[in-house]
Amino acid sequence: MKILMRDEPREGGTMVATNEPVESADAAVGKLAALEDGAWAIAAFVHLMRTGALTNAGLSLSSPEDSAAARTLEAVGLVVEGEGGFRLAPGFSDLCSDERLEIARQATTSSLRQLATVVGILPAEDSDGWAVVDDATLLAQGKSSALGGRMLATFAVQGLDGLGARFSEGGDFLDVGVGVGELAAAFCETLPSSHVVGIDVLPRALDLAQRTIEERGLHGRLELRNQAVQELDDTERFDLAFMPAPFIPEPSFGTGVKRVWGALRRGGWLVVAAGRFDGDPLAVAVTRWKTLRAGGTALAADDARAVLEAAGFVEFHALPVPPGSPSLYAARRLQTSSAT
Repeated sequence: MKILMRDEPREGGTMVATNEPVESADAAVGKLAALEDGAWAIAAFVHLMRTGALTNAGLSLSSPEDSAAARTLEAVGLVVEGEGGFRLAPGFSDLCSDERLEIARQATTSSLRQLATVVGILPAEDSDGWAVVDDATLLAQGKSSALGGRMLATFAVQGLDGLGARFSEGGDFLDVGVGVGELAAAFCETLPSSHVVGIDVLPRALDLAQRTIEERGLHGRLELRNQAVQELDDTERFDLAFMPAPFIPEPSFGTGVKRVWGALRRGGWLVVAAGRFDGDPLAVAVTRWKTLRAGGTALAADDARAVLEAAGFVEFHALPVPPGSPSLYAARRLQTSSAT
């Protein structure tokens, strides 16, 4: 059997994301090697951020390893080499110019740690869903969601009918699956007069969320509950609720949506986050696997509409989101309607 050397051309190795079946052992080796190289490219991104070589100001390389990592990113089009050395490609430079760079680092770190758990490098807790990962993975995943809290507090509150007025005078937000509290804290900080209730079933995550409250000085504004969404018993308390379908078990999701309907004030809104299940076959397959491992609900747009309308919600529509973000679906509890 031929051994494929790292500096030899790889049959099938340049089209990683295609689902065309490989026709030879060499092609299979090449495909696996290209996927492995992709993981190293991600590691190069995280390395440069951890060493401070990559910041919002751009690249500042100070070691041979930093330069090697930058060249790895050049190979995937994120970095360009010119007369003055390495610089960020235009699109990557745009990403690095704002808070999304740190969000991307935290999301990538969470994914790498989840991968390490899957392959046995990091120990898995004797449980299932998000309970299998360690605290560091929970924290990285939570920090990557902070931008979502700010988006909900700005674009959703201002764009969904009636919410702007409610949150200008206070407003109550329900965060289902609060995790370590980063999304809820970001919502609180963006809308200083709001009050947030975050519910979760993972005690370790709630302990970390309590730390977030203490670090951010959010006592009295961010309330935590060890509670499953299908056991929610509030009545007409909240103006806006958020449910991340990939983190909520499918048997609980439909019941949970109905409970949230009852917990919303008349005219209140529910925003549901869901994975993307169209487009690139590899991205779709990975999203479905990650959702399954998290014990969550794989929810396409038509499925989301059906579940929300069955619970009594109306005015269903998809919200605009940045590239790479989960899909967001919004629906409303009418001012004078009752559940069907």
